[in-house]
Amino acid sequence: MEESLALIIVGGVCSLLGLVMNINPIKFDEDLYGRLEGELSDRETILRNFGAQLRCACGALLIAIGIIAILNRDLPTSEAENLLVSLGVGFIILMGVIAGGYYRKFVDLIIVPPLVIFSVLTAICFYAGFM
Repeated sequence: MEESLALIIVGGVCSLLGLVMNINPIKFDEDLYGRLEGELSDRETILRNFGAQLRCACGALLIAIGIIAILNRDLPTSEAENLLVSLGVGFIILMGVIAGGYYRKFVDLIIVPPLVIFSVLTAICFYAGFM
C-alpha cells in the first residue's frame, strides 16, 4: 500500500471518529456503555457531563491526529514510513490504555469497537510503513 493512501485512510478515519465524538458525546458514551436508567441525580448529571467533556477532548485529539496524517500525505517515502510506524505504535498504546481500563476496574467490560477500529488502523500503518 502506498504511504500517501495509508495516511489519507488513517487521517480520514481518525478525523471522522473525532467528529462523531464531538457532535454528541453523551450519545456516544450511551452507545458504548449503555444508557443510565431512571432520573439522574445532580451528581450523576455532573459526572456524565464531565465525561462528555473528556470525550470531546479525546475527539479533538483524534481530529488533530487525522489532520496531521492528511496534511503529511506528501512526505518523502522514508519520512512517511516513519510517521506511519509512529502512528501505529501510538495506536497500540491507545488500545492498551482502553483495555487497561477494564483490568484496572474503571469499567465493567472491555469496549470492543475502538479496539477493532484501532487494530485495523495499526495494521494499515505497519503494512504501509514497513513495506
